[in-house]
Amino acid sequence: MKPVVKTKEIDSNRLASPIGYSRKHGGLPPGKKSLGQNWLTDPTVAYDIAKLLELKEQDLVLEVGPGGGALTEALLTTGAEIIAVEIDKEMIRILSSRWEEQSRLRLEHSDILQADWESLTGGREFSIAGNLPFHITSSLLFKIMDYAREQPGKIKRIAVMVQLEVAKRIVSKPGSSEYGILSVFMRFWGEPQLSFKVPAQAFKPVPKVDAAILLMDIAAEPVYPSARWDTVRRLVKGTFRMRRKMLRNSMPTIANITPWQDIDFDWTRRPQTVSAAEFAWLAEQLEPRKNIKVERNNA
Repeated sequence: MKPVVKTKEIDSNRLASPIGYSRKHGGLPPGKKSLGQNWLTDPTVAYDIAKLLELKEQDLVLEVGPGGGALTEALLTTGAEIIAVEIDKEMIRILSSRWEEQSRLRLEHSDILQADWESLTGGREFSIAGNLPFHITSSLLFKIMDYAREQPGKIKRIAVMVQLEVAKRIVSKPGSSEYGILSVFMRFWGEPQLSFKVPAQAFKPVPKVDAAILLMDIAAEPVYPSARWDTVRRLVKGTFRMRRKMLRNSMPTIANITPWQDIDFDWTRRPQTVSAAEFAWLAEQLEPRKNIKVERNNA
């Protein structure tokens, strides 16, 4: 694979070597706040993320937002093939010049949320890595889970950088005050782990919060199977919209389900105490009402 964008030679001083920072913003353009850009400057972090994926030669990685290329560089040392999806055209130009002759790297100028992953990867099995901007973190994680459901076994593992507090919420257990919608949904596809913390000083410009690496193997089939995924989705989202209330108070607000009062379950519980397995079980008991259009949202 070759970079998809071919450009003329640019000033080599604009790029650090290999990922050190020779001048303000590391020889790279200032990060765009609208895109949540903060350049990773710590090579140890980049190589540790690459190690987490346990890549072999000819494995495929979908990299989200390569930015300044620090993680891209580490991933390339594994011998894997990289498809790096970047929304910022200027960064595509810079990275294309830097790795113009690298046959294992393909750069794609696209919005990762809108991109057709099946087409990008050619239907191959792949892993996902990247530094996720805060404003797309939830949407991207939901897209990963949707893809895992629609294309079983295609995503092997994810190792993505998210805000530390977001990672803590995702890996929290039932009963924790931090336990929420993503905590539930991700456990249908595996057991998310907070692999290690990344201090804010590892980035330029320095963000206001620390980050963490979220690691998870993606199961080929749901860990808690349910033939009524739409009902699972409505239950989780509907009850967590009223997370401080008992389930008996939030259940009447959830559309398209049959009466729930006769089901043997403790409806005085609150949603943050209900596990993914229990949500899957409840969905099986709640037969959807007929002739009602089911809403289609993320997850």
